[in-house]
Amino acid sequence: MQESELLAFKCLHYSVTESAGTMNITIIKKNLNTDCTFGVRTRESTAKSGKDFDQIDEVITMKKRESEKSIEIRIHDNQEWQPDMDFFVELYDTKTNQRLFGDDTECRITILDEDFPGKLGFEVTNIVASRNQDKVDIVIKRIEGTDG
Repeated sequence: MQESELLAFKCLHYSVTESAGTMNITIIKKNLNTDCTFGVRTRESTAKSGKDFDQIDEVITMKKRESEKSIEIRIHDNQEWQPDMDFFVELYDTKTNQRLFGDDTECRITILDEDFPGKLGFEVTNIVASRNQDKVDIVIKRIEGTDG
């Protein structure tokens, strides 16, 4: 694995539930003796910006002796079940617009969908009714899950 000499993500793979609302990502600066200006941006994969997360593209300056910087990305929650989805965040050179060298200058975010369909069942499984009854109330309940 090739590492960046100046900047890196503290973690290379984050997971977040879509109901969390936001995801905080930490960038570390390895050389504390210099100021450093760089860009950070999101890149779509199976998760789409505007639908699953808010796109970011910002320029950050970390001052001398500043070792960490956190950025926040908004995660969108919906009520439909979807498979888990990914997007990426990368550090880039603001002059060339190219991703910085090193495997640790890109991290993957996995959005975990907790909108599971659940199971349907009857509240009471043994109902007694007479022939003369016009109507019988049967209650159906969702067990586990939050959608469907």
